[in-house]
Amino acid sequence: MNTQVRKRRKAGEVGMMNLLLLICLYSASQFSGASAEFNETVIKAVLSKEVHIPCKAYAPTAENSVRLILWYKDHNTRPMYSFDARTPMGRHWIEEESLGDRAQFISDVEEPYLRLQSVQYKDEGVYTCRVDYRLTPTVRTKTKLKVIIPPGRLAIIDENGVEADQKIGPYDEGTTIKVTCLVFEGKPAPQVKWWRKSRLLDDTVEYANASVFQNILEYGPLGRDHQGAYLVCQATNTDKVSPQAKGVTLDINFKPSTVEILGTREPMTAEKEHTVECQSIGARPAADITWWLDDIDLTNQSVTAKDKEGNVSSSIMTITPREEDAGKLLTCKAQSPVINHEPLNDTWKLEIYYAPKVTLALDAELDPNDIKEGDNVTFICNVTANPKVDKVSWYHKGTAIHHNATAGVKIRNHKLILKMVEREQAGVYTCVANNGIGDGTSQPIFLNIKYVPVCSDERDAVVGVAKGTDVQLQCIVDASPGDVSFKWYFRSPKELLPIDEERYTVQDRTSKLTYHVRTEHDYGEFLCYAENELGEQALPCQFDLVPAGKPDSLENCTVTNQTSDTIFIACLPGFNGGLDQHFVVVVQAYDDKVRGEILRNATEKEQPVFVIEGLQPGASYLLAIYAENVKGRSDDSILHGFTLPLAPGERTLPSTHIFPITPILGVLIGVVGALVIVAVVVVVVMKLRSDARAKESPKGRSESNLKGPHAPLQPAKDGDDGPDVILCRTDPSYEEVDGIPSKLKHANIYETVQCDSKENGKNSEADDVEYAELTFTNGKNKTKNKKSGVNGTIRTSEENTIYASIDHTRTALQNTKQQQQQPKQQQQQPKQQPKQQQQQQDHNQQLLKGKQAIDHLDTAAQGENEHIPLMDTALESSV
Repeated sequence: MNTQVRKRRKAGEVGMMNLLLLICLYSASQFSGASAEFNETVIKAVLSKEVHIPCKAYAPTAENSVRLILWYKDHNTRPMYSFDARTPMGRHWIEEESLGDRAQFISDVEEPYLRLQSVQYKDEGVYTCRVDYRLTPTVRTKTKLKVIIPPGRLAIIDENGVEADQKIGPYDEGTTIKVTCLVFEGKPAPQVKWWRKSRLLDDTVEYANASVFQNILEYGPLGRDHQGAYLVCQATNTDKVSPQAKGVTLDINFKPSTVEILGTREPMTAEKEHTVECQSIGARPAADITWWLDDIDLTNQSVTAKDKEGNVSSSIMTITPREEDAGKLLTCKAQSPVINHEPLNDTWKLEIYYAPKVTLALDAELDPNDIKEGDNVTFICNVTANPKVDKVSWYHKGTAIHHNATAGVKIRNHKLILKMVEREQAGVYTCVANNGIGDGTSQPIFLNIKYVPVCSDERDAVVGVAKGTDVQLQCIVDASPGDVSFKWYFRSPKELLPIDEERYTVQDRTSKLTYHVRTEHDYGEFLCYAENELGEQALPCQFDLVPAGKPDSLENCTVTNQTSDTIFIACLPGFNGGLDQHFVVVVQAYDDKVRGEILRNATEKEQPVFVIEGLQPGASYLLAIYAENVKGRSDDSILHGFTLPLAPGERTLPSTHIFPITPILGVLIGVVGALVIVAVVVVVVMKLRSDARAKESPKGRSESNLKGPHAPLQPAKDGDDGPDVILCRTDPSYEEVDGIPSKLKHANIYETVQCDSKENGKNSEADDVEYAELTFTNGKNKTKNKKSGVNGTIRTSEENTIYASIDHTRTALQNTKQQQQQPKQQQQQPKQQPKQQQQQQDHNQQLLKGKQAIDHLDTAAQGENEHIPLMDTALESSV
């Protein structure tokens, strides 16, 4: 142990001696001046960066090796860093107070250097590197280190002293701005520059104070190309680091550049809603749009949509123009919401289409209060319209008037000229103008035409009255002016007798005469004359006073329609006998041979039009229709009607029972129903057998088998299927008539013949002329009901009606001829009783009446021969 301590002590003594030797050598060298020194060089270092301070020395050799390297700063005599190269690895020593662990000497390179990291501002100064060799003198290298402080924080300040972040503004277009860029710190003083892209705008630096540098940029005037421009402030004081920079974007307000009312600007229609759009471009922010009609602001009332996007602004307005808006200016104004400027305008002069405005006037030369029959009248239709009217129509009492020069009606140049007016042309006149937009109707003008009185009812009145009663005759006239006076006359066989004014009254245009009938001489013709300021009426109103009697029979009675439970009947009333009459229909059930009980009757007071409801489906009925007054009733008009059968699957509505159906009653009803079915089957079988026998012996069916009032059937001369004769429904051979043409088989046949078998049997030759109505359905629905003998379906109002007469006069002529050929036999026969003679006379009179009626029908039919030359042709046209 003592040996080790002694060795350590000996080594420490040797080290200390070596260090003292080095110090002595250093001190000797300082005073002896035996050393070499390089010129001072300058290097720059950036604050917080790394710097290499060079140490220049001669290249060492094996004999002349480096022994020691020392570093000094400024004028310090104490080294701040040493490197002892005598050891194999070298030994470093650092002054921690000034360098800490930031310095390291790099010796294994061609030019050794001191690496200094994280340069601090205090590191600036003159560094001396001393190199001691083994043989040669010491070498010194001096290097001046300058520390660069890069520019610090940058700030961009606007005119108001507010620091901008990323955007600056907004500025109104046309203005010039002043923007300041501040740079805090920097050594040496940095360069402060303004750039826009690669364009240098300003590089003038001003010192705000010792550590703050600034550059004020004046930029403008600002235009549309400056919007969004990116301005950059750049500060730099060395090329060793990148420049400091900060940029802002310019935000600029612009006025609108254009404003336009879009669309084709076609004319508007008055009182109709229209949509108009206005668009403005170029404003930033988007422009505000307002609408004006001349000096009236429409914006708050009419704008329905507004949209702003980018620099485009649009507005949609709904306007309902009036006629008086024609020629006004519709203006769209665009104005920036932030810039005070005159708004941009776009105007549209409105053209308004409107329906004609029409006024009607008489010709100025006419006195509307003094127009008489035979005068000429001119109406003038005054029209204002846009566009011009293309049609003017004239109306009299709502009926269109057409140009008819022959009738004295002329229409030309918005004028209606009436030549030689008549009283029928009095009334309300209007004119209507159309221009494609609409119709314009004038105010009505009443044309009052003065004329002498005329009877309101042009028919001669026949008044029936009984002896010993009073009758009131009412004379009503039409006249203009209506202030009239009356005179009454009684026309006797010899002369015209005036009636005293005390016996009649006058009120307005009506006079009432009360007349008492005492004897048959009081019947006759009464005449009523009226007079106004224009004169006395030319033809008097006539009243024939006749003895009252029962009414005449109804005329042209027809079944107009029928359903499964309803029959519709219409007749024309005859003469009422001079008294009020009403109309009655009596409904009887009817089968092939027997009249049934009276089912119901109906009465109509106004017109003989009946609707008989609640009938059984598929049944036949006799309908007796007559007129009645206090004097009696007319002869019956007999119709044969029927209801339609139910369609397959159709059911009648259930009847309402007054009392409940008990089980016993139900059984009885079932038994009765079964018996009825058996009876029907028997009748059908017998009918089929009789039909078969009739077909086997057609000649056996003689005229005597035809019951009813018909004359014997004669073969058709023209070779057609049968004569135009309608058989009575009671005729057993009715359904066996095969001579009906095929074109008649879809016709409905309504007969006006009496079909009572008893009455027909007693006086079959005393029938009058019968009429039958043939209704054609164009063959659309063909239904055959053999039981009723009816072919076809019901007639509608759109279908044709053809009347055919059944002529029985040939029977009467044959009877007369037989009477002439056998006068002797009649003389030998016993004289007829007075009652039978009277019946025969009545019968002959009826035949003559029938002949006259047929002649009348034939004469009327001749006028229709051009349209219906033959019965078959008419039927074919209906089918």
